[in-house]
Amino acid sequence: MTKFKFGKLGILSVVAIALLAFGAGFWTSSGSNSGNTNPVAEHSDHGLEAEVTAEGEVVWTCSMHPQIQLPSPGKCPLCFMDLIPLEKGGDSGDEAISLRQISLTKQARRLANIVVSPVVKRKVSVETRMVGKVDYDETRMGTITAWAGGRIDKLYIDYTGSSVRKGQAMASIYSPELLTAQAELIQAVKAAEALKDSSLQIVKNTAKRTEQATREKLRLLGLSKAQIANTVKNGKASDHITIYSPMSGIVIKKDVVEGVYVKTGMPIYTIADLSRVWVILEVYESDLPWIKMGMRVGFTTEAYPGKDFEGKVVYIDPVVNEKTRTIRIRLEVPNKKMKLKPGMFVRAVNLAEVAKKGDAGAQLVIPASAPLITGKRAVVYIAVPNKSGVYEGREIVLGPRAGDYYIVKYGLAEGEQVVTNGNFKIDSAVQIIAKPSMMNQESGIKAIDHSQMQTAGTEATPKSSLPPIFVSKVVHLKNSFDRLQEVAKSGNVSESRELYAEFFKSIEAINSSGLKGDVSLAWKEYSMLLRNDAVLGSGAKDKERLHKITAETAKHFMRLDMTFGISALAESIGKVLDTPEEFRIQLGKVFTAYSAFTDSLAADNLQDAHKYAAMISGELKKVNSGLLTGEPHTIWAESIENMNNGLDAIRNSKDIVGVRVGLEPLSYGLTEAVDKLGIVTDTPVYELFCPMAFDFKGAKWLQSDEDIRNPYFGETMLKCGDVERQIKGQ
Repeated sequence: MTKFKFGKLGILSVVAIALLAFGAGFWTSSGSNSGNTNPVAEHSDHGLEAEVTAEGEVVWTCSMHPQIQLPSPGKCPLCFMDLIPLEKGGDSGDEAISLRQISLTKQARRLANIVVSPVVKRKVSVETRMVGKVDYDETRMGTITAWAGGRIDKLYIDYTGSSVRKGQAMASIYSPELLTAQAELIQAVKAAEALKDSSLQIVKNTAKRTEQATREKLRLLGLSKAQIANTVKNGKASDHITIYSPMSGIVIKKDVVEGVYVKTGMPIYTIADLSRVWVILEVYESDLPWIKMGMRVGFTTEAYPGKDFEGKVVYIDPVVNEKTRTIRIRLEVPNKKMKLKPGMFVRAVNLAEVAKKGDAGAQLVIPASAPLITGKRAVVYIAVPNKSGVYEGREIVLGPRAGDYYIVKYGLAEGEQVVTNGNFKIDSAVQIIAKPSMMNQESGIKAIDHSQMQTAGTEATPKSSLPPIFVSKVVHLKNSFDRLQEVAKSGNVSESRELYAEFFKSIEAINSSGLKGDVSLAWKEYSMLLRNDAVLGSGAKDKERLHKITAETAKHFMRLDMTFGISALAESIGKVLDTPEEFRIQLGKVFTAYSAFTDSLAADNLQDAHKYAAMISGELKKVNSGLLTGEPHTIWAESIENMNNGLDAIRNSKDIVGVRVGLEPLSYGLTEAVDKLGIVTDTPVYELFCPMAFDFKGAKWLQSDEDIRNPYFGETMLKCGDVERQIKGQ
């Protein structure tokens, strides 16, 4: 995976190199500037002046120092090269769809050799090549030790490499300790036999326990049950012990020779069962995503050309070798014919098909040359449909590389045309015109003036206002981010992943269709970055990765906050007062009954409406207003008065028209309580407004979603109304 890392000087150098040949063609038609000290005259000769003027305001820059941007032609004040013209903004002339948008002329596209390819879904496979060696299976190795101290009198296997069977005699040891222990057993058996007819049970039990203890001592000294039985049968102690092999295999190490004295526990032989071996392979970091526990991997050895072997992955080393930047993986391989010898060099090739559930194994992929890689993120340039020569930069989240393709985790749709050649030149040009690019993401965005923007409770609606529903949602988005940041700092990876997934849904739920111009472009840019953050955060595997992603998210959200003034908007629409959670839970139950009530009215069901109105009344009686004091108590008193007035009207109504009359004060009272005092529910809370209710006076109501179901008109005008704002988040 290629990573671009540029310092301040490096960026300018790369841009200069990229544009020395490309820059002239990007803003000129043909010809050379050699010997001509008047750039304007040269461009006029080729008819470019009219083209540039038609497309927009012209500024002049230096190909070596793109930060120089002057309103008229001349020399660069830093290097004294002739300045070259560019169209300010580099847009297509139509309404911009992205801050990263740029327009190229036919000649510029030809000089940059722009090539595009579609984003497609396809099955992809990855060929991973690895090298390694055969090793012993550590679970099938055994060491024969001296169970008792003594002298090695006889080694029945006297060289390494010998094959042994389980139970085969390996060595004979002279052991005085063993001799003493056998004598003790013989005496204990005789004593137990002599006392078996004793009338004293305690004496018989003592003799029996002594015999059992001496038997156990011999067992611990290495004698088998048969050897112990023979000692008792013969009634004669042996001064030698024969050690038998506990397993079948190959002797790979002999630690003693005949005649040496050994201590208890000293190793004598090491045996390995080679009917199953391990193969240790080295895998590069970039290939690790394609190696999974339990998968089958094929390999070959130089000893058996053309012979294929196969093993199962049973272990993946959790640590990377910092010198080789590889990870060790272990295969478990059957070896019944003993062809694989420990130490053999092997070559493995793993062909893994990248599978994806639910889509017949197809993955969304782009050619490997399309993305400009910046860590886990990447920038691609997309040909804007129906706009010849217009390209939009977009940051996306990549999955692993699969051969000649990259898997796209998020950010592209099937069928979009991505630039696969000339993309770096486009990015360099985007940077020169001070727009967000791979090398400079923070260009091109200025803080939006919110001094004249509409806020909750104001009646003015100037042209630059933000839609109230958008304002309320970005404020709740800030609350969601604050909670996410708090949990991420605590290091709770599991909960943070869940909050990132919710954060993504919160961004997706924000409808930006009411935004226009620069405001719309700024939101598109930052919501793109934050969605990518959320995708990465929801897949964070450890604290270190989580903290890096959260730091990046915080940087993007801070820029969003500065651009839109979200903190100021949060202050202007007011904050929920501090009330006990018990009260908020009780109010949540009122809202649940209220939601069922409004749905009944939307369905024109009078009987259910009366039933759920009674439930609202019952839940209101359970609300403990004694939990509130001061301002919250005052607000609740006003709210419940409105709600009770509405419920009285509903109870006294015999038709659905009268019930809908009572809905208005009930809704206004509940809205005030939810907005100012807070609520605990499993769903969001939205405020909706019907402008035609009560002879165009208008009325509002609450819902737990944005799918309009008008309770004031029911099926007659079910979808009449607007979502005004979001009072409570998810």
